[in-house]
Amino acid sequence: MIEKQAIASGSDRARYDDRIVYLPRVDLLRPGDILLTRNAEAERRRDMKQSDIIQRMTGGRFSHALICSSPPAFIEAVGSGVSILSMARSFTHDVENVRLLRLPDADIAARAAQLAQDEVGRDYSVARAVGSILPVELVERMVRDHGTFCSALVGQAFARAGAAQFAATPADRITPATIEKLKGLEDLTETVFRPKLAPNNLEEMSALDGDRAPTLSSEQTRISADCARKLWPRATAITEEYSELDLEVVPTLYGILRFVTKAVENRDDIGGNRHTGFDQALAELDCELAAFIRASRLSALFRDISAHDDAILQRNLRESFQVRPDIDVEAMRAFLVAGRAMYEARSQSVQNWQDWGLERSAAMAAWAEIDQVAANATRLRNLVVEEVLVRLGIPLP
Repeated sequence: MIEKQAIASGSDRARYDDRIVYLPRVDLLRPGDILLTRNAEAERRRDMKQSDIIQRMTGGRFSHALICSSPPAFIEAVGSGVSILSMARSFTHDVENVRLLRLPDADIAARAAQLAQDEVGRDYSVARAVGSILPVELVERMVRDHGTFCSALVGQAFARAGAAQFAATPADRITPATIEKLKGLEDLTETVFRPKLAPNNLEEMSALDGDRAPTLSSEQTRISADCARKLWPRATAITEEYSELDLEVVPTLYGILRFVTKAVENRDDIGGNRHTGFDQALAELDCELAAFIRASRLSALFRDISAHDDAILQRNLRESFQVRPDIDVEAMRAFLVAGRAMYEARSQSVQNWQDWGLERSAAMAAWAEIDQVAANATRLRNLVVEEVLVRLGIPLP
């Protein structure tokens, strides 16, 4: 039995539930980390039954897989499409319902994380998910969509990034059980997930082994999917017309944006005198993508996400003035470590694209503006966390 008093040290327990849950240390996460979960605590029996069926059919202990893109964000393929889940607002009822796995090769893991990020907004494919455990011949006749499912997304990202153990199995045949049984992955579950008394905002958090709380990232998924429906056919036509460039395009906003930049870089590989037609087709796609980005709610969405985080931080800021502040100091320090890493990554991304030459792509210039907004918001959040910790007399990490 875990001693609650030891866990609760330094906090006002009157505001907390008496249940023990497991909270992830977001400062210990890194890009490419894999999270396996099973649905054991959902309010709807149908959700738990579905999870049980997947476990039985695949011979594993888990039914869902996610991959860390940039801590604390994880990418997952769910019914609404490929979306983002923040570990900073997640927990698990029982540590036995999750597994946190890590590929030791950090470079390959980071590449897999980037490839997974490009998938945000792709449709979820029920047919492909079901097909992962059916005979291959039947799947080939059944599947006609361009969607993906949770473990296929993770497996494909790692295979394309160069992880040999993932490449051994076709992406559409990878299940959570496949990942669970792979050799060479480090199990960091006990290190990352720590027992805590349930925080007073538990009902606003997502249960990794149960019900998910509504998240603003679902709007980002919808925007990306809308972009794909509008522009993916045009991008695909370019890949077919200029096949010598050997480019592919993921049917998402990120995927089309990355396609545009790669096409710009590889223009000189076009054979013959077809550069004029290529330049015109690419310029039209680039301008249309830039217009879509500027007309979308992405900037406002990132501000809304920041406002949601700011509300929590402002609560902690007010609490820090109290005689007995009700603040999870360990969580605040972890949040700051992850926030600093996120700010550095976003700032470096903006700088890299500036060095690349934003004048080369109107779409990338539009996206860089949004990335800068997100970076600035992250920096301001970090300053608030630092202020809280300093007021509490806690050394900054």
